[in-house]
Amino acid sequence: MIEKLKYDLIESDKFSEKAVVAIHGWQGNCKSMVPIMQSMKIQNSCWYFPQAPYSVGKNGDAWSWSYEISDGVWEIDEPKRLLEDFFSELFTMFTSKNVYVIGFSQGGLVCLDFVLFLDQSLGGVFPIAGFLRQPKEKIKRFHASQKKTPILISHGKNDEQVPARASENAYQLLKKQGANVELLLYNGKHKIGVESIRKIKEIILS
Repeated sequence: MIEKLKYDLIESDKFSEKAVVAIHGWQGNCKSMVPIMQSMKIQNSCWYFPQAPYSVGKNGDAWSWSYEISDGVWEIDEPKRLLEDFFSELFTMFTSKNVYVIGFSQGGLVCLDFVLFLDQSLGGVFPIAGFLRQPKEKIKRFHASQKKTPILISHGKNDEQVPARASENAYQLLKKQGANVELLLYNGKHKIGVESIRKIKEIILS
């Protein structure tokens, strides 16, 4: 049993009021999303870089937020517990509406399938090149507390690993249920687009 998530913390100011959580994708680690922070250059913020709990690399530098238990069945209970503990601790230090969550690829899945179900309103949730675990299920897609939370779903139009239609579908499902959601498609493959970075920064600073 894993006791808690490992994470890196980078503070721009000791009296930061805003927290940004950057969740890496499959085979990433707690260093993977640091370039996003460096690109945005947001003052008075704390950046948290949690590392997924399951090693998928030989050198301890590649990690996953889940693993396949059996054919088509993926472990979600322990990652959910670890993330719940992580965010519960974070909410003791920051007002929840000053917490923003960015997720790339598998990290986008974490945003869509877990973060949107947190019971405290967030400042913004930003899945990039993400996808839903159960895209065809007729289920609730977010907690009532996130009804007004700005959600920006972004995706490269030419993504060869996760098709852009995965984000388009997530957007349609969230929109249909009344979420405060936008969709941004940008030219590019399985990467984080400059347009996405710019728009996320605007929302965080607004």
